[in-house]
Amino acid sequence: MTTERISEQLHENGDYDRLASDLEYKLETCGWASQLRDYTRGIARENTGIDFKKLYEITLQTATESIPDSIKMEIMKDIKSSVLKLASPSEGSENQKT
Repeated sequence: MTTERISEQLHENGDYDRLASDLEYKLETCGWASQLRDYTRGIARENTGIDFKKLYEITLQTATESIPDSIKMEIMKDIKSSVLKLASPSEGSENQKT
C-alpha cells in the first residue's frame, strides 16, 4: 500500500482528523503550543518588518525539535495502530478466500 493510499484511507475513515485533534490536544495541554506562540511573538517583536514566510521558516525547526519525545512516541503509536487497522480487514478477507 502506498503512502498516498494510506493517507487517503485515513482521511476517509476519519482517523486522520482524530489523530490531528489528539496531537493538537496533547501539545496544548503540555504547554508546548503556548510556549511556541510566545517564542514566535518574541521573534516578531524583535523583527518588526518580518513577513509570515520568514517567521515560519525561523520557527519551524524550533517547533519540530521542541515537541516532547513522549508525545512523539504516543502519536507514532496511534498512527501505527491506525495503519495496522487499515491492513487487517484486507488480510482477513484474503485468508477467507484461500
